Parts: sequence; C-alpha cells; structure tokens
Amino acid sequence: MRSTVGSAACPGCGWRSSRVHCYYQRCLAGRPVAGRQVRLDLRARRLVCGNSSCGRRTFAEQIPDLTRRHARRTNALTAQLTDIALFLGGRAGAGLCKRLAVTVGKDTLLRLLRALPVPQPESVPYLGVDEFAVRRGRTYATILVDMHTRRPVDVLTDRTAHTFAVWLRGHPEVSVVCRDRAGSFRDGAQAGAPQARQVADAWHLLHNLAEAVERVVGRHRADLREPLTVQAGQDHVRPTTLGELDVHGRQRPLVARTRGPPQPNAANHPAYVVTLTPPPSSMSRYVMNPSIGDAQPDNRAEYTEIETAWKARRAQRGQPDG
Repeated sequence: MRSTVGSAACPGCGWRSSRVHCYYQRCLAGRPVAGRQVRLDLRARRLVCGNSSCGRRTFAEQIPDLTRRHARRTNALTAQLTDIALFLGGRAGAGLCKRLAVTVGKDTLLRLLRALPVPQPESVPYLGVDEFAVRRGRTYATILVDMHTRRPVDVLTDRTAHTFAVWLRGHPEVSVVCRDRAGSFRDGAQAGAPQARQVADAWHLLHNLAEAVERVVGRHRADLREPLTVQAGQDHVRPTTLGELDVHGRQRPLVARTRGPPQPNAANHPAYVVTLTPPPSSMSRYVMNPSIGDAQPDNRAEYTEIETAWKARRAQRGQPDG
C-alpha cells in the first residue's frame, strides 16, 4: 500500500512539499483480525523540503492516524497495547496479548506506560499525605493524594518534613492536610502551609480506636472471665461454660443451635454424642467436648459404652440395629 496524498508537511518548519527524494519499504504491525496477525507493507516516500531556512533537507512522509516516526506498529495497535498495559501491567498484559495474537513482551508494555505524558496536577484544596516503603526498613518515600478525586498527585523522594514543606509552598491552595500521626508530616505542614487545617484520616482514627479498646479489654480481662449471675426478677439461665457466652454474657447463637442435650457417660467430664441424624458407624466412635466444640477421640471403654447406649436407645424406639 502507498499514500495517495500529493504533498506532505515538513515536521521541522511546516513547509509542504511534493518533491520526492526516494521511496523505501516500511513494515507495520496492525491490530489482529479474526485471531490472525496483520502486517501492513507500506511504500513510503522521502520528500525534499523546499524551505532554504529549514534545517531539514529531506523528511519521511507520515500518514495521519496510521504511522508515526520510527514506529513499527500502527497507531490503533499502539493505543490498544497501552490500554492493556494500564489495566494489567507488564507480565499479565503480555499474557493477554499472546491470546489476542499480538507478539509483544512485558518490557515493551512497560515502555509504553513510561512514554505516556504525565498529567499536570490541578489545584488540590484537600491533600492527603502518607509514606510507603520503597525498600522496607531502609528507603521510604511520600505519596500525595487528592482527597476529592482519590487520585495520586505527586510522589516525593523521601518522607522528611523539609521536602514536604517545599512542595506545600508551591501549592498555596491547600486548605486541608489529611495525614497520619507522623511528626515529620506535622512539622512539614506547619512550615509549608500554616493556613491549612490538619486532620487525621478515617483509617488511622479507627486503627487508634481499635488499639485503645484492645488495651482496655486487656487490662480488665479478669473481670470478663467472671461467671454470669442471675439478678432478681430475671428468667432462669441455664448454667453454661464461659466458652459458650459472647462478650455480653449471652449464649452464642451457633452453639445454641448446634448443641444437643448431654448424654450420660461413664467418664466424669461433660461429653455427648450428636444424634440429630443416624450417624454412620465411624461417627459413633467419637465424643464431643462441649467446652471446646470439636470432635475428640476417647478410650475404647468409653467407645463401647456409648455404642451400647446408642443401640439400646434405638431398640427402645423399635428401630433395627444398623
């Protein structure tokens, strides 16, 4: 294929020229069709610039919306690969491209990401700041987020108060700084944006609240282990173990639904057999400890007595021994 346009504009000065210097063959990869790769063989022209004051003597013709300088893919395929790299990254994006019949490596997708223009940050009245580890325990950096759009604004090379203050001096529109309890961010906000109001973000508030509640519960752990007492005028509460009560002293719903009446046993510890449905022979060899709630094996004497009691109970009901 070749271009049918009579003239082309010089990329250096904009002078349009139709004087052909030479022809050369150009191969471009296009978007796949029906699961098959597409290759475009283009007969490109090199034109002579007629502007004597231009520094370019010749230039290669570029077809709009199809080719770019030094590109080996069409603009449509490049845009598709860029979208894949934005959503999936390098390695996962390369795997998807292989399924789409596009031969491309993970490094190429990462280069397409790095070639994207960095958007200029707009005014950020509500700024969020936090640190992250580039190399845990050694190197840390700072990320700045627009709390209104929830998108990153900038990344600082370290987490010092001086670097943060310098950035804030260049953005006087900041009115609220949402941060954690780090002292460097507090000092940097006071030095770089004294007019801004400093607030704590919701995650750190809930995290600090959880730590405070955990300390209080830990100090009063002995009080929480006291047995439940029945006040005058209340209904009778069945004696139960502490493992079956929640933090409010009520029975746990799951235990109340699954626990059955205790069965007599020769041993002097609480044990019972789950008999909601006729259990198989293997299940009759296990007893369940209600204080733990898990099936545990016992000695053979207890196995025999439990099986005998279970068979006698089935005989009283007139059910055959199975």
